[in-house]
Amino acid sequence: MIIINMPLKREYIRELLDQKTYEGIAYRFVKQESMKMYFEASEESERAASVAKAVIKKSELGPALFFMVEYVR
Repeated sequence: MIIINMPLKREYIRELLDQKTYEGIAYRFVKQESMKMYFEASEESERAASVAKAVIKKSELGPALFFMVEYVR
């Protein structure tokens, strides 16, 4: 599972990742608690967090967003 912690544009990130596959890793939105969004990834590894972070950074709004992505076992 990965956690994306961000104060703004959470819906944008949810639409960007939920039910999508990037570099062979499928993401599914699980829940949101305050500023944290929880996603399940088909690959349970640090790589899933790295790919999600890269996808967000390369998106249209990515360079302007403040966020953290972490892998949780």
